[in-house]
Amino acid sequence: MSAGQENEDLAARAADAVRGVIAEAEARAAEIVRDAEAQAAGIRDQAEAEAAQIRARGESDARAQIEAAKRALDELGGTLVAAATSALPKSEAEPMPAETEEEAEPEPEPEAPVSPPTEEKAPAPANGDDAAERLVAMKLAVDGQDRGAIEAELTEKFGPRDRGALLDDVLSRVAG
Repeated sequence: MSAGQENEDLAARAADAVRGVIAEAEARAAEIVRDAEAQAAGIRDQAEAEAAQIRARGESDARAQIEAAKRALDELGGTLVAAATSALPKSEAEPMPAETEEEAEPEPEPEAPVSPPTEEKAPAPANGDDAAERLVAMKLAVDGQDRGAIEAELTEKFGPRDRGALLDDVLSRVAG
């Protein structure tokens, strides 16, 4: 073999060895990338599962707190309505027994009015009544009742009066 051919042969073997090393390095790098991608997918799946559990616990806790708040509002509403009712003077809270005809005195004739009669407005509620009305309205709004149903319930429990401002306030708070 000539020296030139020997050099070419050595160069070819060296080139083959380098190509083999490069191919092996590329194969090892591809394997490392696959392993890293598999680990990343596992970590992502685990994180998503943990996030779903945390979200479910948070939603469950929120539902429990809302239910507890509703129960507390129910209890407080009943307590306030009972307190407001018991605070009313006896003549407003309970109807008077009917008088017998023998005991009844004739009512005097009303005098003719000097000016035309005006519509009577219901008296503004006392502080306790307003708080009780507000609480009952808040409970009904939280329970999902609409404005008309809330106003009808308040009128039934506390009598007729203008509650526009109270309902506006309560409904804006519940919606917010």
